[in-house]
Amino acid sequence: MPPIYTIRYKSPLGELELGSIGDRLCLCLWPYSVHYEAIRRRLAKGFNATFVDGQWTDVLHCAVEELKQNFFRAYDMNPLPLRTFGTPLQQDVWRQVARIPMGCTVSYSELAALAGHPAAVRAVASAVGANALNLFIPCHRVLPADGSLGNYAGLPYCKYRLLRLEGVDIEYHRRIP
Repeated sequence: MPPIYTIRYKSPLGELELGSIGDRLCLCLWPYSVHYEAIRRRLAKGFNATFVDGQWTDVLHCAVEELKQNFFRAYDMNPLPLRTFGTPLQQDVWRQVARIPMGCTVSYSELAALAGHPAAVRAVASAVGANALNLFIPCHRVLPADGSLGNYAGLPYCKYRLLRLEGVDIEYHRRIP
């Protein structure tokens, strides 16, 4: 079984877990994300791999450097070698999400059409939520059709901050019970 090496990186918006398999980045996820455990299980099963926490690799060093250099600037990450695991629909969606330019957003329905699955908006939204490479496959750029923040694997405030850093004019409304 090949290992998925992981480390934790304390970003300005909270802790991220970064992981690599071979010479490719396969994980950049907020550990407090709703889908965190499910994504880790899917990667372990899909890659037939085990997790080895706390071990650095060259690609993890590169990923951390990218994050350190670009976190508080409007950025597009330099291309790092990425490896994803998912269904064909998920792969279609992630390819399209990776193409959304910095400072731009698309709705889930627009993304569904771009990914070639216009009738599968809910499945496309689920695929966005299953993205294991947050920031490197910038799913924070996908919004509900009404232009609100919607959900985010990290926290809505992280999505808001990332979009504002990219120059997107969006409001953040926190619900208070």
